[in-house]
Amino acid sequence: MKKLIIIRHSKSSWKDLSLGDFHRPLNKRGKTDGPIMANFLSSKINKICFLHSSSSVRTFETSKFFIDRIKFDLIKYDDSLYHSSSFSILNLIRNYSDNFSSVAIIAHNPGLTNLINELTNIDLDNLPTTGIAEIDFNCIKWNDISLNNGNLIQIKFPKQLK
Repeated sequence: MKKLIIIRHSKSSWKDLSLGDFHRPLNKRGKTDGPIMANFLSSKINKICFLHSSSSVRTFETSKFFIDRIKFDLIKYDDSLYHSSSFSILNLIRNYSDNFSSVAIIAHNPGLTNLINELTNIDLDNLPTTGIAEIDFNCIKWNDISLNNGNLIQIKFPKQLK
């Protein structure tokens, strides 16, 4: 069995317009929602084999909330996850080591929303900032994950926990 946890970065700031999109930090709401969602996830899961995160400032800052509360065996920040399509993300997932039974991805929309829709039987309009989707796959290889063997365990948004 494989477990995939999809996390959209927390809300970012547009305050400093001189910063490019990649370099935008979290805003006040992002700094509030991140710990709320990390606490929620850590109450259900205390260890994840691999954290794969976009290397943007907002995803890096979001990752710290989860790293402070959940044990990860391996953490990788990756430029290729920055605004990647669902197709690109799925290709990355399908090439993960089969030694990882669980993986968390922190990245961006619309790629994450589209990925959730492609791997589950829901029709999600938008994965909001700091939203989490947990999907279990009845397979032993990441290359075999699909809509046909996936089971959406939970999808949770910050506003549901406030």
